[in-house]
Amino acid sequence: MLEKEDNLKSLSELIEKLVIDNDIKKLRELEEEHYPQDIAEALENLDEKIVIISLRLFTNDTSSEIFPHLDADLQEEIINKMSSQQVSELFGELYTDDIVDILEEMPSNIVKKILRSSTPEARAQINNILKYNDDTAGSIMSVDYTRFKVYWTVTEAIEKIRERNEESEDHNTFYVVDDLNNLKGTIELRDLVFSKGSVLISEIMDERVLFAFTKDDQETVVEKFKKYDITTLPVINVQQKLVGIVTVDDVIDVIEEEVTEDIYKMAGISPTDDEYFKTSIWKMVKSRSVWLMFLMVSATLSQVIITLFLNIYHAGREVVNPESNNQIEYIVTMLLTPLLTVISGTTGNAGSQSSTMIVRALSLKEVETKDYARVMWKEFRVASITGLILVSVNFVRMVVIYSIQQKGDLNQAILWYTIATLSISMYISLIMAKLIGGTLPIIAKKLKLDPAVMAAPLLTTLVDALSTAIFFSIGLIFFTQFIN
Repeated sequence: MLEKEDNLKSLSELIEKLVIDNDIKKLRELEEEHYPQDIAEALENLDEKIVIISLRLFTNDTSSEIFPHLDADLQEEIINKMSSQQVSELFGELYTDDIVDILEEMPSNIVKKILRSSTPEARAQINNILKYNDDTAGSIMSVDYTRFKVYWTVTEAIEKIRERNEESEDHNTFYVVDDLNNLKGTIELRDLVFSKGSVLISEIMDERVLFAFTKDDQETVVEKFKKYDITTLPVINVQQKLVGIVTVDDVIDVIEEEVTEDIYKMAGISPTDDEYFKTSIWKMVKSRSVWLMFLMVSATLSQVIITLFLNIYHAGREVVNPESNNQIEYIVTMLLTPLLTVISGTTGNAGSQSSTMIVRALSLKEVETKDYARVMWKEFRVASITGLILVSVNFVRMVVIYSIQQKGDLNQAILWYTIATLSISMYISLIMAKLIGGTLPIIAKKLKLDPAVMAAPLLTTLVDALSTAIFFSIGLIFFTQFIN
Protein backbone atom coordinates (compact mmCIF):
# COMPACT_ATOMS: atom_id res chain seq x y z
CA MET A 1 0.00 0.00 0.00
CA LEU A 2 2.80 2.41 0.91
CA GLU A 3 4.64 1.56 -2.32
CA LYS A 4 1.50 2.32 -4.33
CA GLU A 5 1.03 5.67 -2.55
CA ASP A 6 4.69 6.57 -3.17
CA ASN A 7 4.38 5.68 -6.87
CA LEU A 8 1.21 7.77 -7.13
CA LYS A 9 2.88 10.72 -5.42
CA SER A 10 5.90 10.43 -7.74
CA LEU A 11 3.63 10.33 -10.79
CA SER A 12 1.76 13.42 -9.59
CA GLU A 13 5.00 15.33 -9.05
CA LEU A 14 6.33 14.27 -12.45
CA ILE A 15 3.18 15.39 -14.29
CA GLU A 16 3.23 18.72 -12.46
CA LYS A 17 6.90 19.30 -13.40
CA LEU A 18 6.32 18.43 -17.07
CA VAL A 19 3.27 20.71 -17.26
CA ILE A 20 5.13 23.63 -15.66
CA ASP A 21 8.08 23.05 -18.03
CA ASN A 22 5.62 22.68 -20.92
CA ASP A 23 7.44 19.50 -21.93
CA ILE A 24 4.78 18.08 -24.26
CA LYS A 25 7.06 15.40 -25.69
CA LYS A 26 7.81 13.78 -22.31
CA LEU A 27 4.17 14.19 -21.26
CA ARG A 28 3.07 12.27 -24.34
CA GLU A 29 5.66 9.58 -23.53
CA LEU A 30 4.24 9.42 -20.00
CA GLU A 31 0.73 8.70 -21.27
CA GLU A 32 2.06 5.68 -23.16
CA GLU A 33 3.74 4.30 -20.03
CA HIS A 34 0.76 4.53 -17.66
CA TYR A 35 -2.88 3.53 -17.69
CA PRO A 36 -5.41 6.40 -17.95
CA GLN A 37 -6.92 5.33 -14.60
CA ASP A 38 -3.54 5.77 -12.86
CA ILE A 39 -2.97 9.13 -14.50
CA ALA A 40 -6.45 10.26 -13.39
CA GLU A 41 -5.69 9.22 -9.81
CA ALA A 42 -2.41 11.13 -9.92
CA LEU A 43 -4.07 14.24 -11.37
CA GLU A 44 -6.55 14.39 -8.48
CA ASN A 45 -3.66 15.26 -6.15
CA LEU A 46 -2.79 18.34 -8.21
CA ASP A 47 -4.17 21.84 -8.46
CA GLU A 48 -7.12 22.09 -10.86
CA LYS A 49 -5.20 24.52 -13.10
CA ILE A 50 -2.48 21.91 -13.61
CA VAL A 51 -5.16 19.27 -14.33
CA ILE A 52 -6.84 21.43 -16.98
CA ILE A 53 -3.51 22.19 -18.69
CA SER A 54 -2.58 18.49 -18.53
CA LEU A 55 -5.78 17.48 -20.29
CA ARG A 56 -5.03 20.00 -23.04
CA LEU A 57 -1.45 18.75 -23.46
CA PHE A 58 -2.30 15.06 -23.54
CA THR A 59 -3.66 13.71 -26.80
CA ASN A 60 -7.45 13.89 -27.22
CA ASP A 61 -7.71 10.11 -27.02
CA THR A 62 -5.85 9.96 -23.71
CA SER A 63 -7.69 12.95 -22.23
CA SER A 64 -11.05 11.37 -23.07
CA GLU A 65 -9.97 8.17 -21.34
CA ILE A 66 -8.70 10.04 -18.25
CA PHE A 67 -11.68 12.37 -17.79
CA PRO A 68 -14.38 9.79 -16.82
CA HIS A 69 -12.14 8.55 -13.97
CA LEU A 70 -11.74 11.97 -12.35
CA ASP A 71 -13.72 13.05 -9.30
CA ALA A 72 -17.13 14.56 -10.20
CA ASP A 73 -16.32 17.88 -8.50
CA LEU A 74 -13.09 18.14 -10.44
CA GLN A 75 -14.92 17.27 -13.68
CA GLU A 76 -17.34 20.11 -13.01
CA GLU A 77 -14.53 22.62 -12.42
CA ILE A 78 -12.75 21.52 -15.59
CA ILE A 79 -15.87 21.85 -17.76
CA ASN A 80 -16.64 25.21 -16.16
CA LYS A 81 -13.25 26.61 -17.17
CA MET A 82 -13.11 25.09 -20.63
CA SER A 83 -14.39 26.81 -23.75
CA SER A 84 -17.25 25.21 -25.70
CA GLN A 85 -14.76 24.16 -28.37
CA GLN A 86 -12.53 22.42 -25.82
CA VAL A 87 -15.54 20.67 -24.26
CA SER A 88 -16.63 19.56 -27.74
CA GLU A 89 -13.18 18.12 -28.49
CA LEU A 90 -13.02 16.33 -25.14
CA PHE A 91 -16.52 14.86 -25.21
CA GLY A 92 -16.30 14.04 -28.90
CA GLU A 93 -13.96 11.18 -27.99
CA LEU A 94 -16.07 9.81 -25.10
CA TYR A 95 -18.49 6.90 -25.40
CA THR A 96 -22.12 7.91 -25.04
CA ASP A 97 -22.73 5.90 -21.84
CA ASP A 98 -19.70 7.60 -20.20
CA ILE A 99 -21.13 11.00 -21.15
CA VAL A 100 -24.48 10.02 -19.62
CA ASP A 101 -22.76 8.93 -16.39
CA ILE A 102 -20.99 12.29 -16.21
CA LEU A 103 -24.16 14.26 -16.96
CA GLU A 104 -26.00 12.55 -14.12
CA GLU A 105 -23.47 13.99 -11.63
CA MET A 106 -23.46 17.53 -13.02
CA PRO A 107 -25.61 20.60 -12.21
CA SER A 108 -27.99 21.87 -14.91
CA ASN A 109 -25.73 24.69 -16.17
CA ILE A 110 -22.88 22.23 -16.84
CA VAL A 111 -25.25 19.76 -18.51
CA LYS A 112 -26.44 22.51 -20.86
CA LYS A 113 -22.84 23.42 -21.73
CA ILE A 114 -22.00 19.78 -22.52
CA LEU A 115 -25.13 19.25 -24.62
CA ARG A 116 -24.57 22.51 -26.52
CA SER A 117 -21.04 21.34 -27.34
CA SER A 118 -22.21 17.93 -28.58
CA THR A 119 -23.11 17.11 -32.16
CA PRO A 120 -26.83 16.78 -32.99
CA GLU A 121 -26.38 13.02 -33.39
CA ALA A 122 -24.61 12.65 -30.03
CA ARG A 123 -27.24 14.85 -28.37
CA ALA A 124 -30.02 12.65 -29.71
CA GLN A 125 -28.27 9.52 -28.43
CA ILE A 126 -27.70 11.05 -24.98
CA ASN A 127 -31.31 12.19 -24.69
CA ASN A 128 -32.44 8.75 -25.77
CA ILE A 129 -30.60 7.12 -22.86
CA LEU A 130 -31.54 9.83 -20.34
CA LYS A 131 -35.26 9.26 -20.90
CA TYR A 132 -35.09 5.76 -19.37
CA ASN A 133 -35.80 5.29 -15.68
CA ASP A 134 -32.86 4.79 -13.33
CA ASP A 135 -31.85 1.20 -12.60
CA THR A 136 -33.15 -0.09 -15.95
CA ALA A 137 -31.24 -1.68 -18.82
CA GLY A 138 -31.94 1.39 -20.95
CA SER A 139 -30.26 3.70 -18.43
CA ILE A 140 -26.96 1.75 -18.44
CA MET A 141 -26.77 0.77 -22.11
CA SER A 142 -24.36 2.18 -24.68
CA VAL A 143 -25.34 3.16 -28.20
CA ASP A 144 -21.75 2.93 -29.45
CA TYR A 145 -21.80 -0.49 -31.08
CA THR A 146 -21.38 -2.05 -34.52
CA ARG A 147 -24.22 -3.91 -36.23
CA PHE A 148 -24.33 -5.91 -39.45
CA LYS A 149 -27.11 -6.60 -41.92
CA VAL A 150 -28.07 -10.24 -42.45
CA TYR A 151 -27.34 -10.08 -46.19
CA TRP A 152 -23.82 -8.64 -45.84
CA THR A 153 -20.74 -10.70 -46.66
CA VAL A 154 -17.85 -11.25 -44.29
CA THR A 155 -15.76 -8.78 -46.31
CA GLU A 156 -18.40 -6.06 -45.92
CA ALA A 157 -18.65 -6.76 -42.18
CA ILE A 158 -14.88 -6.45 -41.68
CA GLU A 159 -14.89 -3.16 -43.61
CA LYS A 160 -17.61 -1.91 -41.26
CA ILE A 161 -15.48 -2.87 -38.25
CA ARG A 162 -12.54 -0.91 -39.65
CA GLU A 163 -14.78 2.06 -40.37
CA ARG A 164 -16.18 2.16 -36.84
CA ASN A 165 -12.98 1.17 -35.04
CA GLU A 166 -12.87 4.38 -32.94
CA GLU A 167 -16.63 4.60 -32.37
CA SER A 168 -17.55 1.11 -31.24
CA GLU A 169 -17.24 0.16 -27.55
CA ASP A 170 -16.93 -3.57 -28.20
CA HIS A 171 -14.78 -5.25 -30.86
CA ASN A 172 -15.46 -8.90 -30.11
CA THR A 173 -19.21 -9.45 -30.37
CA PHE A 174 -21.35 -7.92 -33.11
CA TYR A 175 -25.09 -7.94 -33.68
CA VAL A 176 -26.96 -8.79 -36.84
CA VAL A 177 -30.18 -7.04 -37.83
CA ASP A 178 -32.54 -6.92 -40.81
CA ASP A 179 -33.53 -3.80 -42.71
CA LEU A 180 -36.11 -2.98 -40.02
CA ASN A 181 -33.44 -3.14 -37.28
CA ASN A 182 -34.92 -6.32 -35.77
CA LEU A 183 -32.29 -8.33 -33.89
CA LYS A 184 -31.60 -11.57 -35.78
CA GLY A 185 -28.38 -12.97 -34.34
CA THR A 186 -24.86 -12.43 -33.06
CA ILE A 187 -21.43 -13.07 -34.51
CA GLU A 188 -17.99 -13.18 -32.93
CA LEU A 189 -14.87 -11.54 -34.38
CA ARG A 190 -13.09 -14.91 -34.59
CA ASP A 191 -15.91 -16.26 -36.80
CA LEU A 192 -15.34 -13.38 -39.22
CA VAL A 193 -11.56 -13.81 -39.22
CA PHE A 194 -11.73 -17.52 -40.01
CA SER A 195 -14.47 -17.30 -42.65
CA LYS A 196 -14.10 -16.63 -46.36
CA GLY A 197 -14.84 -13.09 -47.50
CA SER A 198 -17.70 -14.16 -49.76
CA VAL A 199 -19.64 -15.98 -47.02
CA LEU A 200 -22.90 -14.31 -45.96
CA ILE A 201 -23.28 -13.17 -42.35
CA SER A 202 -26.61 -15.02 -42.14
CA GLU A 203 -24.76 -18.31 -42.77
CA ILE A 204 -22.32 -18.03 -39.86
CA MET A 205 -24.22 -15.98 -37.28
CA ASP A 206 -25.57 -17.51 -34.07
CA GLU A 207 -29.36 -17.22 -34.03
CA ARG A 208 -29.55 -17.96 -30.29
CA VAL A 209 -29.71 -14.39 -29.03
CA LEU A 210 -29.73 -13.31 -25.42
CA PHE A 211 -31.17 -9.84 -24.91
CA ALA A 212 -32.74 -7.48 -22.41
CA PHE A 213 -35.60 -5.03 -22.84
CA THR A 214 -34.94 -1.35 -22.19
CA LYS A 215 -37.29 -1.38 -19.19
CA ASP A 216 -35.81 -4.51 -17.58
CA ASP A 217 -34.36 -3.97 -14.11
CA GLN A 218 -30.57 -3.73 -14.12
CA GLU A 219 -30.41 -6.65 -11.67
CA THR A 220 -31.99 -8.82 -14.37
CA VAL A 221 -29.19 -7.78 -16.71
CA VAL A 222 -26.57 -8.66 -14.09
CA GLU A 223 -28.12 -12.12 -13.62
CA LYS A 224 -27.85 -12.80 -17.36
CA PHE A 225 -24.18 -11.82 -17.38
CA LYS A 226 -23.54 -14.18 -14.45
CA LYS A 227 -25.55 -17.09 -15.81
CA TYR A 228 -24.34 -17.06 -19.41
CA ASP A 229 -20.79 -15.75 -18.81
CA ILE A 230 -21.07 -13.05 -21.49
CA THR A 231 -19.27 -9.75 -21.99
CA THR A 232 -22.00 -7.82 -23.85
CA LEU A 233 -25.79 -7.99 -23.99
CA PRO A 234 -28.00 -6.39 -26.66
CA VAL A 235 -30.90 -4.20 -25.53
CA ILE A 236 -34.15 -4.02 -27.51
CA ASN A 237 -37.29 -1.92 -27.13
CA VAL A 238 -40.92 -3.07 -27.03
CA GLN A 239 -40.99 -3.15 -30.86
CA GLN A 240 -38.10 -5.68 -30.76
CA LYS A 241 -35.71 -3.13 -32.32
CA LEU A 242 -32.04 -3.10 -31.34
CA VAL A 243 -31.31 0.17 -29.50
CA GLY A 244 -28.09 -0.44 -27.58
CA ILE A 245 -25.78 -2.83 -25.75
CA VAL A 246 -24.73 -3.30 -22.13
CA THR A 247 -21.02 -4.03 -21.67
CA VAL A 248 -19.35 -5.88 -18.82
CA ASP A 249 -17.71 -2.71 -17.41
CA ASP A 250 -21.17 -1.21 -16.91
CA VAL A 251 -22.33 -4.42 -15.23
CA ILE A 252 -19.41 -4.30 -12.78
CA ASP A 253 -20.51 -0.79 -11.79
CA VAL A 254 -24.08 -2.04 -11.32
CA ILE A 255 -22.91 -4.98 -9.19
CA GLU A 256 -20.91 -2.60 -6.98
CA GLU A 257 -23.92 -0.30 -6.70
CA GLU A 258 -26.34 -3.13 -5.88
CA VAL A 259 -23.99 -4.69 -3.31
CA THR A 260 -23.55 -1.32 -1.60
CA GLU A 261 -27.32 -0.85 -1.55
CA ASP A 262 -27.88 -4.30 -0.02
CA ILE A 263 -25.17 -3.75 2.61
CA TYR A 264 -26.70 -0.41 3.60
CA LYS A 265 -30.18 -1.89 3.86
CA MET A 266 -28.89 -4.71 6.10
CA ALA A 267 -27.46 -2.06 8.44
CA GLY A 268 -30.70 -0.05 8.49
CA ILE A 269 -29.49 2.72 6.18
CA SER A 270 -31.52 4.09 3.30
CA PRO A 271 -29.16 3.81 0.29
CA THR A 272 -27.69 6.99 -1.23
CA ASP A 273 -25.94 7.38 -4.58
CA ASP A 274 -23.25 9.79 -3.39
CA GLU A 275 -19.82 8.98 -2.02
CA TYR A 276 -19.30 9.24 1.75
CA PHE A 277 -17.80 12.75 1.87
CA LYS A 278 -20.11 14.01 -0.89
CA THR A 279 -23.24 12.98 0.99
CA SER A 280 -24.61 15.98 2.85
CA ILE A 281 -25.11 15.86 6.64
CA TRP A 282 -28.88 16.19 6.31
CA LYS A 283 -29.08 13.49 3.66
CA MET A 284 -27.05 11.18 5.87
CA VAL A 285 -29.24 11.96 8.89
CA LYS A 286 -32.35 11.19 6.87
CA SER A 287 -30.92 7.91 5.56
CA ARG A 288 -30.06 6.70 9.09
CA SER A 289 -32.63 8.23 11.47
CA VAL A 290 -35.74 6.71 9.85
CA TRP A 291 -34.60 3.15 10.52
CA LEU A 292 -33.22 4.02 13.96
CA MET A 293 -36.59 5.48 14.96
CA PHE A 294 -38.38 2.39 13.70
CA LEU A 295 -36.01 0.06 15.56
CA MET A 296 -36.20 2.15 18.75
CA VAL A 297 -40.00 2.13 18.72
CA SER A 298 -39.90 -1.62 18.02
CA ALA A 299 -37.82 -2.03 21.20
CA THR A 300 -40.96 -0.99 23.10
CA LEU A 301 -42.11 -4.59 22.75
CA SER A 302 -39.04 -5.88 24.63
CA GLN A 303 -39.48 -3.17 27.25
CA VAL A 304 -43.12 -4.14 27.83
CA ILE A 305 -42.30 -7.86 28.00
CA ILE A 306 -39.54 -7.31 30.59
CA THR A 307 -41.82 -5.07 32.65
CA LEU A 308 -44.59 -7.66 32.51
CA PHE A 309 -42.38 -10.49 33.73
CA LEU A 310 -40.83 -8.35 36.46
CA ASN A 311 -44.33 -7.56 37.72
CA ILE A 312 -45.15 -11.27 37.74
CA TYR A 313 -41.89 -12.13 39.49
CA HIS A 314 -42.33 -9.46 42.16
CA ALA A 315 -46.07 -9.92 42.56
CA GLY A 316 -47.09 -9.26 46.16
CA ARG A 317 -43.66 -8.04 47.18
CA GLU A 318 -42.86 -4.56 48.45
CA VAL A 319 -40.49 -3.86 45.60
CA VAL A 320 -43.36 -3.20 43.19
CA ASN A 321 -44.57 -0.32 45.35
CA PRO A 322 -42.98 2.98 44.31
CA GLU A 323 -43.92 4.54 47.66
CA SER A 324 -42.08 1.89 49.69
CA ASN A 325 -39.09 2.64 51.91
CA ASN A 326 -36.88 0.81 49.46
CA GLN A 327 -37.61 3.00 46.45
CA ILE A 328 -34.18 2.56 44.86
CA GLU A 329 -34.89 -1.16 44.36
CA TYR A 330 -38.15 -0.28 42.66
CA ILE A 331 -36.40 2.31 40.46
CA VAL A 332 -33.59 0.00 39.37
CA THR A 333 -35.71 -3.11 38.97
CA MET A 334 -38.99 -1.82 37.58
CA LEU A 335 -38.02 1.42 35.83
CA LEU A 336 -34.41 1.32 34.66
CA THR A 337 -33.87 -2.37 33.86
CA PRO A 338 -36.59 -2.62 31.16
CA LEU A 339 -34.99 0.34 29.38
CA LEU A 340 -31.63 -1.39 28.93
CA THR A 341 -32.85 -3.14 25.78
CA VAL A 342 -33.99 0.18 24.33
CA ILE A 343 -30.70 2.01 24.83
CA SER A 344 -28.42 -0.92 23.98
CA GLY A 345 -30.43 -1.78 20.87
CA THR A 346 -30.60 1.82 19.63
CA THR A 347 -26.94 2.61 20.22
CA GLY A 348 -25.88 -0.77 18.83
CA ASN A 349 -27.80 -0.12 15.62
CA ALA A 350 -26.40 3.43 15.41
CA GLY A 351 -22.84 2.13 15.77
CA SER A 352 -23.45 -0.55 13.15
CA GLN A 353 -24.69 2.08 10.70
CA SER A 354 -21.51 4.12 11.01
CA SER A 355 -19.28 1.06 10.96
CA THR A 356 -20.98 -0.37 7.86
CA MET A 357 -20.80 2.91 5.99
CA ILE A 358 -17.11 3.43 6.80
CA VAL A 359 -16.18 -0.18 5.96
CA ARG A 360 -17.91 0.15 2.60
CA ALA A 361 -16.36 3.57 1.96
CA LEU A 362 -12.90 2.12 2.72
CA SER A 363 -13.44 -0.77 0.33
CA LEU A 364 -14.57 1.62 -2.43
CA LYS A 365 -11.57 3.95 -1.77
CA GLU A 366 -13.95 6.80 -0.86
CA VAL A 367 -12.29 7.07 2.57
CA GLU A 368 -8.65 6.55 3.53
CA THR A 369 -7.00 6.20 6.94
CA LYS A 370 -5.65 9.75 6.66
CA ASP A 371 -9.27 10.99 6.59
CA TYR A 372 -9.88 9.94 10.21
CA ALA A 373 -10.41 13.49 11.53
CA ARG A 374 -12.84 14.32 8.71
CA VAL A 375 -14.77 11.11 9.37
CA MET A 376 -15.04 11.84 13.10
CA TRP A 377 -16.24 15.40 12.49
CA LYS A 378 -18.87 14.22 10.03
CA GLU A 379 -20.05 11.35 12.25
CA PHE A 380 -20.24 13.69 15.25
CA ARG A 381 -22.50 16.12 13.39
CA VAL A 382 -24.69 13.30 12.05
CA ALA A 383 -24.91 11.74 15.52
CA SER A 384 -25.78 15.07 17.17
CA ILE A 385 -28.70 15.75 14.85
CA THR A 386 -29.87 12.13 14.79
CA GLY A 387 -29.67 12.05 18.59
CA LEU A 388 -31.97 15.07 18.91
CA ILE A 389 -34.52 13.43 16.62
CA LEU A 390 -34.44 10.11 18.48
CA VAL A 391 -34.60 11.75 21.93
CA SER A 392 -37.68 13.75 20.83
CA VAL A 393 -39.44 10.64 19.52
CA ASN A 394 -38.40 8.66 22.59
CA PHE A 395 -39.80 11.33 24.92
CA VAL A 396 -43.22 10.98 23.30
CA ARG A 397 -42.91 7.19 23.38
CA MET A 398 -42.08 7.13 27.09
CA VAL A 399 -44.89 9.53 28.00
CA VAL A 400 -47.38 7.31 26.15
CA ILE A 401 -46.08 4.12 27.83
CA TYR A 402 -46.10 5.57 31.35
CA SER A 403 -49.52 7.12 30.78
CA ILE A 404 -50.84 3.63 30.03
CA GLN A 405 -48.91 1.88 32.83
CA GLN A 406 -49.76 4.49 35.47
CA LYS A 407 -53.33 5.00 34.22
CA GLY A 408 -52.73 8.64 33.41
CA ASP A 409 -50.99 9.51 36.68
CA LEU A 410 -47.70 11.14 35.64
CA ASN A 411 -47.27 13.26 38.77
CA GLN A 412 -44.56 10.96 40.18
CA ALA A 413 -41.12 12.60 40.02
CA ILE A 414 -39.35 9.27 39.54
CA LEU A 415 -41.13 8.76 36.21
CA TRP A 416 -39.80 12.05 34.85
CA TYR A 417 -36.35 11.29 36.26
CA THR A 418 -36.46 7.97 34.39
CA ILE A 419 -37.44 9.68 31.14
CA ALA A 420 -34.64 12.22 31.63
CA THR A 421 -32.15 9.43 32.40
CA LEU A 422 -33.00 7.57 29.20
CA SER A 423 -33.08 10.73 27.06
CA ILE A 424 -29.72 12.11 28.20
CA SER A 425 -27.94 8.75 28.20
CA MET A 426 -29.36 7.89 24.76
CA TYR A 427 -28.08 11.15 23.29
CA ILE A 428 -24.58 10.72 24.75
CA SER A 429 -24.42 7.00 23.95
CA LEU A 430 -25.58 7.53 20.38
CA ILE A 431 -22.77 10.01 19.71
CA MET A 432 -20.31 7.66 21.38
CA ALA A 433 -21.56 4.69 19.33
CA LYS A 434 -21.24 6.49 16.00
CA LEU A 435 -17.74 7.72 16.80
CA ILE A 436 -16.64 4.21 17.80
CA GLY A 437 -18.38 2.78 14.71
CA GLY A 438 -16.39 5.17 12.53
CA THR A 439 -13.12 4.64 14.40
CA LEU A 440 -12.78 0.84 14.52
CA PRO A 441 -12.74 0.18 10.74
CA ILE A 442 -10.12 2.87 10.19
CA ILE A 443 -7.93 1.48 12.98
CA ALA A 444 -8.29 -2.01 11.47
CA LYS A 445 -7.29 -0.68 8.06
CA LYS A 446 -4.28 1.07 9.57
CA LEU A 447 -3.23 -2.20 11.22
CA LYS A 448 -3.67 -3.99 7.86
CA LEU A 449 -6.54 -6.06 9.22
CA ASP A 450 -9.93 -6.67 7.61
CA PRO A 451 -12.09 -3.72 8.80
CA ALA A 452 -15.32 -5.73 8.57
CA VAL A 453 -14.02 -8.66 10.62
CA MET A 454 -12.43 -6.54 13.34
CA ALA A 455 -15.10 -3.87 13.66
CA ALA A 456 -18.23 -6.02 14.09
CA PRO A 457 -17.44 -8.02 17.27
CA LEU A 458 -15.53 -5.23 19.01
CA LEU A 459 -18.21 -2.69 18.19
CA THR A 460 -20.99 -4.73 19.79
CA THR A 461 -18.98 -5.38 22.94
CA LEU A 462 -17.75 -1.81 23.41
CA VAL A 463 -21.02 -0.07 22.60
CA ASP A 464 -23.09 -2.36 24.86
CA ALA A 465 -20.70 -1.94 27.79
CA LEU A 466 -20.30 1.83 27.42
CA SER A 467 -23.99 2.57 26.81
CA THR A 468 -24.92 0.52 29.89
CA ALA A 469 -22.32 2.34 31.99
CA ILE A 470 -23.52 5.74 30.74
CA PHE A 471 -27.17 4.82 31.35
CA PHE A 472 -26.68 3.76 34.97
CA SER A 473 -24.28 6.65 35.64
CA ILE A 474 -26.88 9.19 34.52
CA GLY A 475 -29.48 7.29 36.54
CA LEU A 476 -27.27 7.46 39.61
CA ILE A 477 -27.08 11.23 39.30
CA PHE A 478 -30.87 11.58 39.20
CA PHE A 479 -31.72 8.96 41.80
CA THR A 480 -28.98 9.55 44.42
CA GLN A 481 -31.59 11.16 46.70
CA PHE A 482 -33.49 7.86 46.90
CA ILE A 483 -30.54 5.81 48.19
CA ASN A 484 -30.98 5.06 51.88
